[in-house]
Amino acid sequence: MAAKAYLFLCPRILVCFLAAIAVADPGKIPPGLIGTWNYESLTALKNGKPFGTAHLKPGQISTTFNADGTWVVRTTVGTHELNGSYEIQGQDLDMKFSDGKPYNHFRFSIEHDGKMLTLKNKNEVITASRE
Repeated sequence: MAAKAYLFLCPRILVCFLAAIAVADPGKIPPGLIGTWNYESLTALKNGKPFGTAHLKPGQISTTFNADGTWVVRTTVGTHELNGSYEIQGQDLDMKFSDGKPYNHFRFSIEHDGKMLTLKNKNEVITASRE
């Protein structure tokens, strides 16, 4: 009788385990990140402490994260556009140019019901709001 219960539970445990792995997929793009984000501020960091902050107007600099793992940064200053691909590992965002060269690496958080994005690395903190 115990063997039958074991055989019955094994496939269910395996399915639950595989489902947990799929949900915890470290490379999965969080749906809340996808979309266009307008930069509100850029804070320079020196020795981990704020060193100066630039407050930006809506649309002055924006980043769009697409569901296919690509990104585009647009600025109204000189009408520049940068693009490439990105990967997610937990809360780490690794951005590369389209030629594969590194662009930037951030820790990110999405707050205020998905309306505020914070990108942080050792040199800067960027806050952005959803477009």
